[in-house]
Amino acid sequence: MYDIRMRDKSRWSSAVTSYSDVSSDATMKFIADVMLGRLAKRMRLLGFDVLYERTLNDHDIIGLSLEQDRVILTRDRALTKRPLAANYIFIIHETIEDQIQQVLSLYPHSLCSRPYTRCTSCNALLVAITKREVQDLVPEFVYRVNDDFLRCPMCHRIYWKGTHIKQMDIP
Repeated sequence: MYDIRMRDKSRWSSAVTSYSDVSSDATMKFIADVMLGRLAKRMRLLGFDVLYERTLNDHDIIGLSLEQDRVILTRDRALTKRPLAANYIFIIHETIEDQIQQVLSLYPHSLCSRPYTRCTSCNALLVAITKREVQDLVPEFVYRVNDDFLRCPMCHRIYWKGTHIKQMDIP
C-alpha cells in the first residue's frame, strides 16, 4: 500500500491518495462516488471499467470496492477516512480534464484499457455490429459517413467515432 501526498498549491494544499501496488498485466477497475459522474463517463470512454451509480451510498461503494477489487474515486474526504476504504484516489481537481490526468498519472500507461470499448452509460463492453444493422438506428448522415459501429449489449446504445470524439482528443 502506498500513501502519496500530492501538492498543487494553486488548487489545494494537499491530498492523500492511497492505492495498492498493481502488476503490469492487471486491468484497473474503479468505482466512482456520486460526485464524479462525469469522470466515470469519460473514463469509460477511455476504456476503463468504472462502476458508477448515483444511488450508491458510502457503505455500498466500500463494499463493492472490496468485493470486486475496485479503486474508489472520490471527492468525499469523509469516505477516505473510513477504515475499510483503503484503496482510493481522492480527486483534488475541479475540471474533468485535470481529474483524468490525476487518475492516469497514478498508473503506468500499460494499465490503460482500450478507448471506445465500454458503454458510457452502463459500463458494459461494446460489441461491433455491421453497418447494415444500424441503418435504421442512426441518423442518415451518420450512416453515410461512418463505417464502424458498436452496440452496447445491455442498454442497446449505438456508438461511432463522431466529431465529439475528435474534439476530446482521445487517441
